[in-house]
Amino acid sequence: MNSARIRILIVLGIVFAAFNLRPGVTGLSPLLDTMGEEIELSAVFLAVIGMLPPLLYGISGFITPRLYARFSGLGLTLAAMVLVMIGLGVRSVIDSPSLFLALSVLALLGMGIGNVVLPPLVKSYFPDRVALMSTVHVGLLQFGTFIPPLVAVPLASGVGWRGSLLVWAGFAALGAVVWIVIRMARPAPAAEVAVAVVGGSELSRLLHSPRAWALMTMTGLTSFNNFILFTWLPGLLTRSGFDAAFGGAMLALVTAIPLVLGFVLPTLAQKMTSAYPIVVGFCLSLAVGYLGLWLLPTAAPVLWTVLLGIGISTFPLALTLITLRARNAEAAASLSGFVQGGGYLLAATGPLIFAFLLQSFDSMWQAFVVVLASVAVKFFVSHAACRPGAI
Repeated sequence: MNSARIRILIVLGIVFAAFNLRPGVTGLSPLLDTMGEEIELSAVFLAVIGMLPPLLYGISGFITPRLYARFSGLGLTLAAMVLVMIGLGVRSVIDSPSLFLALSVLALLGMGIGNVVLPPLVKSYFPDRVALMSTVHVGLLQFGTFIPPLVAVPLASGVGWRGSLLVWAGFAALGAVVWIVIRMARPAPAAEVAVAVVGGSELSRLLHSPRAWALMTMTGLTSFNNFILFTWLPGLLTRSGFDAAFGGAMLALVTAIPLVLGFVLPTLAQKMTSAYPIVVGFCLSLAVGYLGLWLLPTAAPVLWTVLLGIGISTFPLALTLITLRARNAEAAASLSGFVQGGGYLLAATGPLIFAFLLQSFDSMWQAFVVVLASVAVKFFVSHAACRPGAI
């Protein structure tokens, strides 16, 4: 197979891999009530299923770089697709909540591995097209976040909730087939990459890098707010008097905006000396959106939602910076693991803290003070995270 066809095949592989990193999460939430009519879902189950994604993404972030040092990025991506396929496929046909959680863990580990391994793959096989391929990666990731909650219920009305969940296992299976073909072709990296120990020495270097910590904190606080909004935005709107349908529509809107911006942010980040001005704008947008949702929720709820959606669009930018700032593919694997591992563990606390504050006090100001404080911290640490030069 010639090099042009191999590159096209790897592009297709990245498309499938990136798309499959979120549907198993966002395609489940709208179906929980329907599932509960057939399977008894306890409050503990609902709490655990909500915190598993960021928790498993964080754990995967720390274990994947060590696996990358031992196995190829191609092999890890194939393994990720297989884990997602098995986890999502088998959980859709069982009746045990505990087994459903266990299989969700399996699928989420696969998604977490994919989160970490795609940036170094882009760095390794497309060093001359980093912005373009980062756009493909980030765009398909956001697309896979946005589409499933929109189609989950209509699919379930036709084929049942099990069939609706099984659809996403089918996409993972297609991704696995593509990556099997890529593995059989054994493509050589387009860039010469230096051998690096992605475990001890590289991790130690990152632990002593203020910029690596800044990028991790920026990414983590972005996801912290993402998961809070994905979990609580509909409920906050219904508390203010809007119906559930409106809350669901605003949830779709807040996830759609990062999808759109994700197609332009990688190119902007590569062309700009520092992406900090973009982050400043996003922080201001997020702060105003939160203030509006808190103080004047009924005045302009669509505007507040749009501002919140713009504000959480730092996430696709952060993924691009991992690829742009890494010295080579192996360093990208380590930086990706460090940033996403720590970032997602931080993000996992967001919905729990927000829920605790909302349920512990009669007013909502304590919860909104926390999210506004997180925006302020992100504003300050992002200056170092966005500085030019390799991390």
